[in-house]
Amino acid sequence: MVLGTGVSDPRYVYGQYFDMVYRICLMYFKGNAADAEDAAQTVFMKYIELDSRPENEGHIKAWLIVTAQNTCKSMLRRHFRKDVSLEDNGDRAEDFTYREVFAAIMKLPEKERMAVYLSLYEGYTAAETAKLMGCRENTVYSYIHRARKKLKTELGE
Repeated sequence: MVLGTGVSDPRYVYGQYFDMVYRICLMYFKGNAADAEDAAQTVFMKYIELDSRPENEGHIKAWLIVTAQNTCKSMLRRHFRKDVSLEDNGDRAEDFTYREVFAAIMKLPEKERMAVYLSLYEGYTAAETAKLMGCRENTVYSYIHRARKKLKTELGE
C-alpha cells in the first residue's frame, strides 16, 4: 500500500491524533494502559485499511473518536475481559491530585465519562459531543451535570 501525503496520510494522522485516541481508550478501559494501547493501535489499523479516507481534519478527528468508541465497546464485550485496577497497572500519573481526579473520572458510568472527556478535554460543544455519542444535546448536558455532581461528592468541593 502506498501511503499518501498531506492531512489524510496515516503517518500524519497517527502523529496528530494518537494521544487523543489513546486517552479515549484509556477512559473506556478505566486506566488499563495495555488494553487502551491495543485499542488505539486497532483504530489506526482500521484507518490505514480505509478505502476512502476523510479529507479534512474535522472529519478525521470525528472518525477517529467514533471508531475508538466502537472499538473499545467491542473489546469490552468479549467474554474474557477482566478489570485491572489502576494501581496494578503502574499508571503514568505523577501528581497525586491528577491521580485522584483521574480515578474519580474512571468510576463514572461510560456515557458520563465520555461526555466529560469529549466536552471538557477535547473541547467539543454539547451539540458536537451529542453527534459523536449518538444522542441528543440535552442528554449530553444531563450526563455532564450528573458527572459533576458525582465528582463533587467523590472529590469534595
